[in-house]
Amino acid sequence: MSRVALFVKDSEEAKKTAEEIAEFLKSKGHTVKKLLNRPPLGVNLNLKGYRLMVVVGGDGTFLAGARLASRFGIPLLGINEGRFGFLTEIERHEAVDVLKRLFSGKLKRQRRMMLSTYLNRGRRRRFLGNYLNDVVISKSAIARIMEIEVFADDNFMVHIYGDGVIVSSPTGSTAYALSAGGPIIYPDSENILFVPICPHTLSNRPVVLPSNFSLKLKVLSPNRACYLTMDGQEGMYLDRGDVVEVRKSRRFCDIYVHPEKGFFEILRRKLRWG
Repeated sequence: MSRVALFVKDSEEAKKTAEEIAEFLKSKGHTVKKLLNRPPLGVNLNLKGYRLMVVVGGDGTFLAGARLASRFGIPLLGINEGRFGFLTEIERHEAVDVLKRLFSGKLKRQRRMMLSTYLNRGRRRRFLGNYLNDVVISKSAIARIMEIEVFADDNFMVHIYGDGVIVSSPTGSTAYALSAGGPIIYPDSENILFVPICPHTLSNRPVVLPSNFSLKLKVLSPNRACYLTMDGQEGMYLDRGDVVEVRKSRRFCDIYVHPEKGFFEILRRKLRWG
C-alpha cells in the first residue's frame, strides 16, 4: 500500500477527525504519519516517498501544508475543520467516501501554480519561498500612505500610492485579491494577478499578466513603513530601496478536488457569488 501524511490543525476538533481518518487508512493497509501544524515544522522534515497529504483544518492549514507538500511533489486532499474551508473542499462526513474514491483512481486533481518570491536588499538576493496564494506588501503599524514602483519583466509598469499591493496566483484570486477588487481567475489557469490596495489614483486597476512575467516591487517608503506577507503566514518588515521579486515557481501544488461540487458551485456556496 502507500504512505500518507496527515497534516492537522492544532485544535481538538481537527485532531479528532484526523484520528478517525488515520484509523480508516490503517485499516486499508496504509502507513500514516501525523503532523501538527505548529512551528517549527518542515525545515528538516523528509516526506520523500509519500503518496498523499491529507490536510485536516481550514484554509490556513492547507496553505501551510501546500508549501511543505510541494517540496516533495505530494498531492493534497483538504478536509474542512476550519471556519471557511474554500481550499479544504471536503467536509468531515464525506472524508472516508472521498478517500475510497481517491485510492480507486476515481478522484480528479488539479495542478495549481505557485509563486516564487525573492527579496533584493542592496547586493544581496534572498529566496523567501514558494507560495500558493499571494504575496502582499502593506502598511505597517502607522497608517500612512505607502509608495511602490512596479516593474513587469524589468519594464516600468506603474507607480503606486496607496495602502499596498497584492501579487496573487489564480488560486489566491478568490482570497485577499478578491476583497481588494481583483477578478476571479479559474484556479488551474496560469496567470499572475496584480491588485493595488486602496490606490490613491483611482485609475490604478488590477492587471492580469502572463505567467512567464516577473514582477518587481520597489519600496520607496521609509524603512519599516511597509510589511511583506506571504500566504498570510510568513512575513517581514521592508526597508526603503528593497525590491520584492515575484515570479511563477517551478514547483506546483497538485490538489484533489471535490468529486461532485465544481469550482462555481463552491463559489456560490462559500462566497455567495452569483
